[in-house]
Amino acid sequence: MRVFSEQLAEQLKAGLRACYLIFGDEPLQKMEALQQIRHTARSQGFTDVWRFSAIEEPLPWDDIHACSQSLSLFAERQIIELELGEKFPKEWAERISELQKQLHPDLLLIILGPKLNSAQSKSSWFTSLDKQGIYIPVALPDARYFPRWMKLRSQQCGLRIDNDGITFLCHAFEGNLLAAAQELEKLALLTLPQPLSVSTLQHNITRHNVFDPFKWLDTLLEGKTQRALRMLAQLRDEGVEPGMLTWALAKDLELLWSLRLAQDARQPLTPLLQAAKVWQSRQPLLQQAMQRLSATQLRDMLRMISALDHCNRTFENSNAWQWLQTLTLAFRGNISLRFTLPEQL
Repeated sequence: MRVFSEQLAEQLKAGLRACYLIFGDEPLQKMEALQQIRHTARSQGFTDVWRFSAIEEPLPWDDIHACSQSLSLFAERQIIELELGEKFPKEWAERISELQKQLHPDLLLIILGPKLNSAQSKSSWFTSLDKQGIYIPVALPDARYFPRWMKLRSQQCGLRIDNDGITFLCHAFEGNLLAAAQELEKLALLTLPQPLSVSTLQHNITRHNVFDPFKWLDTLLEGKTQRALRMLAQLRDEGVEPGMLTWALAKDLELLWSLRLAQDARQPLTPLLQAAKVWQSRQPLLQQAMQRLSATQLRDMLRMISALDHCNRTFENSNAWQWLQTLTLAFRGNISLRFTLPEQL
């Protein structure tokens, strides 16, 4: 059964399940979900904890199996925690299935890992454990819901922050919930006059927003160009090479161009999306972009990519970043691009 991190505390009040699966790439929610489960289990007599991690070395499956078979002298209830890495060898599925068969009321299994891909989430080992226990996906909240998360977290820290302040904090900590939580705890210790304003926040926090090229691309597809420009500026400050952004952007634009031609010719888009191995979650974003961008605009943007690629090959980084800014604005879909195109293109 799937339970989101904000629902976990309520679920735990109803009693522990046989196993908990915590998968995703957001560290704060993963850490807090694990702490909540440990705390509840400890209160119910699960005092022995065996932890195994595949981050630095292979999992010792024989030792794990032995732990699942044994109880201590005083028969304490026990927890087995498995931390999986990016690589998931095929034989692990059988090992985990064997471990599942050993579960009993005095043995609690917790498995942690990075975000599951589609095949892993449909695998027999995962679906079996999901039915028997609780699956907690941990990911950054969508930009639409981030203000709600920030406001709730502020209230939990005993802070009152006005709406402009919440917006400022969302910009300051986008992509970094752990830093946001730490800064809010620090603000709570300062006993500042409340409600906290933007001016007060600017003087008392350190910004820690984190972006990656893929978030930037998804934001472009959504047409949120001002947010995408902020991301682009930070990526530049962090030393991301414009060539990497060019490659990723070119792939999305070429796909959009193919989809646009197919749509204009009244051809089905599904085969193209399947051939391009587009994740289900990204398909609506591509459709949003196609609604804003005409075939002419997409063709002009591809020509701009050619100019951008030339800048990368000739190490004209300043011009390359200018082209990336222009292309970012172009995703808005309501501006003419003709005046920006070089004559030689």
